[in-house]
Amino acid sequence: MKNLFIVCGLLIAIFLLPCCAHANDQVFKEYYEVRNYFGTAVSIHAYYDPKIDIASAVRECWQKADQIQYNMNIYDEKNQGDLNRLNKSGLNGVQVSDDVFTIFKHSLEFSRLTGGAFDVTVLPLIKLWKKCAKEGHLPDRKILEQAKAKVGWQNIRLKEPNMVFLMKQGMMVDFGSPSSGYFCDALAKILEQHNIHDFLVDGGGELYYKGKEKGIIPWRVGIEDPFQKDKILAVIELRDRGVSTSGNYEKFVTIEGQKYSHIIDPVSGYPQKDTVSVTVIADTAETANELSTGLCVMGGQKGIALIRSLKNIEALIIENKNGIITRYQTDGFLPN
Repeated sequence: MKNLFIVCGLLIAIFLLPCCAHANDQVFKEYYEVRNYFGTAVSIHAYYDPKIDIASAVRECWQKADQIQYNMNIYDEKNQGDLNRLNKSGLNGVQVSDDVFTIFKHSLEFSRLTGGAFDVTVLPLIKLWKKCAKEGHLPDRKILEQAKAKVGWQNIRLKEPNMVFLMKQGMMVDFGSPSSGYFCDALAKILEQHNIHDFLVDGGGELYYKGKEKGIIPWRVGIEDPFQKDKILAVIELRDRGVSTSGNYEKFVTIEGQKYSHIIDPVSGYPQKDTVSVTVIADTAETANELSTGLCVMGGQKGIALIRSLKNIEALIIENKNGIITRYQTDGFLPN
């Protein structure tokens, strides 16, 4: 979601910036590039030793980005990537890439953890609500129940090496939530392998921060106030951490005069309505991404209780129930 941004500000996209930064006696060069993936702008912003072959490192990053986008694209009918093939496979199963198989394993873990609030098989319901929004009416109850019957993470079967089976006819998967977080983490690994240790990868709103900005100061990220978009709700410093914000105040549809969130509750079949914004900080961007989506469905009390039971994860959840705004946050999420 585009409600996270670097506080110091980047006003223009520059391919290779000539300026240098200094940390003690170390001199860093700066690299910043923006490209389009997943229908949005994604970027790499790095500070590196001039002796490092940055061109080789970022070339490998963008090649990995191409692979991830190809295999997770479900909206291009001509695409023959992993998810498109799987969604058309019926009950036959498909052998997928390491990236896709890894995301499936992670997704099932978070589906169990959130009690099904996070579920990559929710695509039939997403498609139904998009269709109804386009036609301007709420879904028929019978049709809604038919779509719900095709949803359920418990009906995914994984078999080594890299085989995935959808065990119900009509099931479909969408990596809309985990893909951008995984993207950040995958590119971060490549940069680290090339001995680049101070960088930010922005996967289109999900972000991973490594080291320090300019090799000197902590990376700082501002969280937008969901009720006043020109106001920063909080500023946090991050190092070697991923962050993601999800919510219903930026992306929604209007049906019969009422706003509905783009995040669907896989259990009820309806868009979640009370959670305005969730920000999660975790060791990886994918973890932050999947939890922020799941917590939107779980709500404040259940969601914050889950986060408090986990290690090294912080969260801020803002709810609006019938006009009553409540803020839930972990002790480590500052400022208060």
